[in-house]
Amino acid sequence: MHKKIALIIIGRFKDEWHALSSTQQHDFVARIGKAVTMCGMVALTGYRLTSTPGAFLQIWEADDRQAIDRAIQNLEAIGYSHYIDARWMIGEREMTQE
Repeated sequence: MHKKIALIIIGRFKDEWHALSSTQQHDFVARIGKAVTMCGMVALTGYRLTSTPGAFLQIWEADDRQAIDRAIQNLEAIGYSHYIDARWMIGEREMTQE
């Protein structure tokens, strides 16, 4: 058995996010993707939470906890919390190797 470790983010965009232009928002989302994928993480899924406008759910997955910790540090370094109020949860699942 092999474990996959997940970073589960439930977030809501802050007023500061809405003050950005669409180009600035697009650029920041690209920075988020780079900050996380450079740690060896893969995006599994993402949802806009339509029952709560401005909220979303994302799940990123990696092979080890150190990748999650590095990704969180990278997100903090780019100012993620300035624009997004987020709850970060760590999860794991067992994988059968073939």
